[in-house]
Amino acid sequence: MKAFSLPGLFGLTLMVSVCSGPPPAEEPESVPDTQRPEVEEVAEVTEVAEIFLAALSAADTATLSGLLAQGAGIHSVREGEAGPTLRTVSRGDFLEGLGAEDQHFLERMWYPTVQVQDGVAMVWTPYDFHRAGEFSHCGIDVFTLLKGPEGWQVTNISYNVISEGCTPSPLGPPGRSGS
Repeated sequence: MKAFSLPGLFGLTLMVSVCSGPPPAEEPESVPDTQRPEVEEVAEVTEVAEIFLAALSAADTATLSGLLAQGAGIHSVREGEAGPTLRTVSRGDFLEGLGAEDQHFLERMWYPTVQVQDGVAMVWTPYDFHRAGEFSHCGIDVFTLLKGPEGWQVTNISYNVISEGCTPSPLGPPGRSGS
């Protein structure tokens, strides 16, 4: 009987396990047309997120009130010395707090990833935030939207706050190109 070396035995074991494994997965079928978002819906959802940020930047609580569904929440996570801090603000508190602010904000988004299906949508987008003309922070905004009788409404916003190491916005500095 021939003795096998350890590397040879390993190679034989690998070959047997590869050859006797399950068959490769079949190519996934294409997504049915009924599950593909219409281009118009993607544009509508993206526009709601853009209008939301423009209204936030203008402290336009009337527009924001129309975009936020009743019961909407705003959730954030911010890294601190003691670790991450989660914060939740109700729709009413958000609008009231923004109306009381006398600061100039600018929040911009770019390269959104948008998913839409049957009245449910999500926008995931990088953003930067400027306060009184100075860079404050960056992060990711996630808008969750539902389509009701009044159209698309924001039901939830989640975002993170990153103060250091932000990649510069592809939009350039504020004030250029209408930003």
